[in-house]
Amino acid sequence: MKGKILFRKMNFRALLAAVVLIFAFSFISVSGQDEGEEGDLTNPQRLLEIADTEIFVRDAFKQDFSEIQGYVNEFPNPVTVHQYYIMNGEGSDVLMTMQPSEVTVRTSNKRLNFEQIRKNEFHVTYSVARKEDIPTGASGLCWMGYTNRIARGIGKESGVILYPGDQAYYFTPVDGEMSYESIADLSDLNPEDYTKFDFIRLDGIMYFYINGQFRFSYDDGIKDIVTFEAGAELHQYGNRIRCTFDDFSMRIK
Repeated sequence: MKGKILFRKMNFRALLAAVVLIFAFSFISVSGQDEGEEGDLTNPQRLLEIADTEIFVRDAFKQDFSEIQGYVNEFPNPVTVHQYYIMNGEGSDVLMTMQPSEVTVRTSNKRLNFEQIRKNEFHVTYSVARKEDIPTGASGLCWMGYTNRIARGIGKESGVILYPGDQAYYFTPVDGEMSYESIADLSDLNPEDYTKFDFIRLDGIMYFYINGQFRFSYDDGIKDIVTFEAGAELHQYGNRIRCTFDDFSMRIK
């Protein structure tokens, strides 16, 4: 009888120890899973949260457009004026014609071409808004993007261009002509509102964020260093468009 009681006590103690051990392993496993999820760089929103503190820890370049600079006028064609300047803390790019434009014209300028910073992994941030649009809704769009033009040369470059209020495109030369492929819909954005874009590039994949929220990612296949640029695009039959840009920054590893 005593042997049976002792056997039952040993079984109870072994069972209790097993339960405690299982509970402890479960707690460790759950805790490790939670920690892994927080540090998982495949979570794009989490990636933006830790980008500047854990990955891109060095400032490469900043442009807040705080300095006031005079107007520069150029002529992309005999009837179109391209004007750019810095004023009121913004960099502006303007295209205008006296008569409705007969062709589409796209411009940038030396204050919006950030060719002095050339990297293939980075966190870039800047903002864009369309401030003038004549005739309303038909003049054109503002744009920003990146290319490997410095590495490949003019006409041989590949890159991505974004038009708030329209589309994002990947472009690359095909049979001697530039081919454009739509990669994201941006038609829900109001071009008149300042839109903040974040570009995070890791392992050849670009992650795109709009006003702090992940929007889409794209493997652009570009192996070279890339540089950023921005400007205005006056559409056919448009008269005037003014695009403004603010707070360009790049952080690197």
